[in-house]
Amino acid sequence: MRRALPLAALPLLLAGCASGGVSPLGDALLAVLPGGEPDTERAEGIPYASLALDAGDRSGLVVMGARAGDTTLWPTGNRGLITLYRDGLQATAGLPQDLLETRYRPAAGAAMAEAPGRDAEADYVPWQGAAPADFSLSRSWQEADGGVTRLSARGRLDCHAPVPRDLPLASLPLQRCEQRLAWEDGSVTTGTLWRDPESYRLWAVKETPWPGGPVIDWEVARPWW
Repeated sequence: MRRALPLAALPLLLAGCASGGVSPLGDALLAVLPGGEPDTERAEGIPYASLALDAGDRSGLVVMGARAGDTTLWPTGNRGLITLYRDGLQATAGLPQDLLETRYRPAAGAAMAEAPGRDAEADYVPWQGAAPADFSLSRSWQEADGGVTRLSARGRLDCHAPVPRDLPLASLPLQRCEQRLAWEDGSVTTGTLWRDPESYRLWAVKETPWPGGPVIDWEVARPWW
């Protein structure tokens, strides 16, 4: 799968580096405790990139275990893992239902920002545009019974003027972008993305990634960029 890392390789990657230095495996597995709110004081005391995460059956502060280009891996304990690509949800492991793959494509005729040495369409994510256009999305996920489902959706992002947004370690002016996904089976799911108005990096996301899926809610505590 494009952008996916083989699960067999994960144990070798979990000692990767974060913005504050190398994150030992023991630190990378900190903390996802059942229930409770993210601990701001704990985030302040950890020098590594971290997220405050709520994925339904697990919530708390998670520390980045590894980074490979634009992909970051976030161990959640109990063999769990959240994978982000260009700051957006790409895949999960260890949840009752797991996201296996995510692919975005621009709508026909949509302009894309190009960077030297990059494949604009292969790297495309909709929140990285100054004025996000319509897009398409395909995702595959594993149901609780082990079956795999794959569906495509038509997506739209509507972004608003920046407003102050409280995060675990800061309050920043961020754009709130409302996401709507119309799936080919007739279902509709929504999400809210908070992005920097200049870099377009995501600082917080709350979304239902597929029809009938869990609500996954995360926000950056300590950034990795």
